[in-house]
Amino acid sequence: GLGQCCQALQNRKPNLMSSLIGVGICGQMHTQVYLDGTGKILRTAITWMDQRSSSIVTRIHQNPDVSSLIFRETKNFATTTYTALHMKWVQEKQPEIWSQVKHVLIAKDFLKYRLTGEMATDYSDAAGTLLFDVESCRWSENMFNYFGFPLTLLPDVHASHTIVGNVTRRASEQTGIPAGTPVANGCADHTAASLGAGVVHSGQVTAIIGTAGVISVCSDQPLPDNNNSTLCWNYCLEDRWVILGITQTAGESLNWFKNAFDPATGSDQGASDIFEVYNRSVRNVPDGSNGLIFLPYLIGERTPYWDPNARGVFFGVGISTEKADFIKAIMEGVSFALRHNVETIEELGIGIDEIRFLGGGSKSSVWLHTLAKILTKPIKTLSVSDAGALGSIMLCGKALGVYPSVEKAVETMVMTDKEIHYEKPQAIYEKQYELFLDLYENLKHSFQKAAQRRNHN
Repeated sequence: GLGQCCQALQNRKPNLMSSLIGVGICGQMHTQVYLDGTGKILRTAITWMDQRSSSIVTRIHQNPDVSSLIFRETKNFATTTYTALHMKWVQEKQPEIWSQVKHVLIAKDFLKYRLTGEMATDYSDAAGTLLFDVESCRWSENMFNYFGFPLTLLPDVHASHTIVGNVTRRASEQTGIPAGTPVANGCADHTAASLGAGVVHSGQVTAIIGTAGVISVCSDQPLPDNNNSTLCWNYCLEDRWVILGITQTAGESLNWFKNAFDPATGSDQGASDIFEVYNRSVRNVPDGSNGLIFLPYLIGERTPYWDPNARGVFFGVGISTEKADFIKAIMEGVSFALRHNVETIEELGIGIDEIRFLGGGSKSSVWLHTLAKILTKPIKTLSVSDAGALGSIMLCGKALGVYPSVEKAVETMVMTDKEIHYEKPQAIYEKQYELFLDLYENLKHSFQKAAQRRNHN
């Protein structure tokens, strides 16, 4: 894990570790580790993509009083993604493990614990538990009581730009990071990426095509969605929130395609190479992928449907459909889903005028232009390849006093690369987007029936 990565880095750059003055960190939201009173891991972690809590979520949605309680306390609504729902599943399905649980840590907080011996979390990751009042920035005692969790189960919450501890001697031996190095509290991965893109003010927007696809809009006030479509979470900066639309499998959709149809490339051809092959192969595919449409719901969908039963669909396969058509249809389908997220957020009254594009998808010129054509909004890319790492560096620098403010760090360190803007809507995409939306509505009952059959087998 982290120790192996650090050792590999030290082997390549032997003098690097001795020059470290601090450690910044970000990580997956929701994914949680279960520990006993001695810090021993009790079971494998449950990731944010896991759908095992769907029956618990259904139970909650069938009770209006409980749904109202959750929305009132957290400014959000129950979904299978949240940590609390996974914890509830463990409590109900694995009581022999639950009886030993004394601490639950989110992914990056577990790494901080292993580095420093200290347990702490930040506002952005706390928001992803469904146990946090995102408006008051504190744990909700009512939510802990509802789920039957002791308040001591999760750690104290601090600002992201806070030093929470120092690297212990044992952790130093495992990682090569000098003992005593300060470790910053850090934040959720998507907020670190947004900060690395220069988002510090209300109204600034990022689009991320990573494993998932995220449209994130910064706000200086919480904007809960009464329609239960978008998310309202805390940002990595104090007195800032983010309104999010999330599609579950964005870059992961293309990764699935590679694993399913080009699995042999892992040995004699790297993953980055095969994706470059894909990019070249779709350059001559016309917009609209010769009538092929992809619904990117490989493990359900989040915004705006929150439907764990939804599944991926290729619609419009014909006798002349080629492999490259499938690849470009995946890029277009994910872009359609992100457009749906943008429109859903705009319905809250937020204007989106410019989008900064991040993640692995931003490295594909074809995907970048496809997204720009479908969104018809200015899209800017960044000169740095890993905005999440840059965001973590700036937060750690603020914690160490290297930067007087995060805003000053952004002015110094964040630079955009290119801008792409297709002002005029593309006729083919306008027609296909309408069909894209119709397909889910026409298939959602079939998704539900298929899920019922799977559960009965």
